[in-house]
Amino acid sequence: MKATRFAPPVRRWMAFSLAALALFLAAAAGAAMDEDFFNTADFFDVTSLHHEHLVVLVVGAGALMVVLAVRAFSVEIRAARGEVSSEIEEKV
Repeated sequence: MKATRFAPPVRRWMAFSLAALALFLAAAAGAAMDEDFFNTADFFDVTSLHHEHLVVLVVGAGALMVVLAVRAFSVEIRAARGEVSSEIEEKV
């Protein structure tokens, strides 16, 4: 009798990808809500916190999530290739 396989859990790279997408969408919505969209004068003004600083922070966090997603995906692929090669060596 063959063992029943259940659906695999949500992969780490998928969770990171969805989080990155959410952060990029939040940054886009935040930039769109600003009346002057994105003002470089406000961005380089460090005397107070501006809307532009928050948008760049959220985009940076989204970029970090993309890097983590790519890393998690490559680790998963490497692990899957290792399992396949070990199965092949066992059969030989």
